[in-house]
Amino acid sequence: MAGWRIGYMAYPEHLAAAMAKVQDTVLICPPIISQITAAAAMEAGAAYCRQHVVALAEVRNVVLAELRSLEPLCSVPPADGAFYCCLRVNVKADPVRVAERLIREHKVAVIPATAFGLTEGCYFRVAYGALEKATVAEGIGRLVNGLRQILTS
Repeated sequence: MAGWRIGYMAYPEHLAAAMAKVQDTVLICPPIISQITAAAAMEAGAAYCRQHVVALAEVRNVVLAELRSLEPLCSVPPADGAFYCCLRVNVKADPVRVAERLIREHKVAVIPATAFGLTEGCYFRVAYGALEKATVAEGIGRLVNGLRQILTS
């Protein structure tokens, strides 16, 4: 079936004119919820975000400091500006099995980075964007202790 393409969408050629209309509408007429959100963000201004950025940076610092305590078993490549980090396990391990054990034995979840394309080695995505400084210590402590037990046993 021959097709035409806008962006990354493939469709039958006979729909090209209709798809071009849809594309124009999507580009020039964002959904109402997006318009309302944008207007609210403009009203609130940058000051609203600054307080949250400071709190997120504090949580990030706690998380990175604790994870770096696992060196040389693990290392944390820099991820400036993100709300997660990719933890690299420096010993041979199956990331899915380690993640399962962390959940079952230590009640903490990480995502094997194979889900994000890191298929060589053992990596985990550790998200901290929804954590608060008051509770991050418990969760990151379980993760660090769990990894230390799993990787050294």
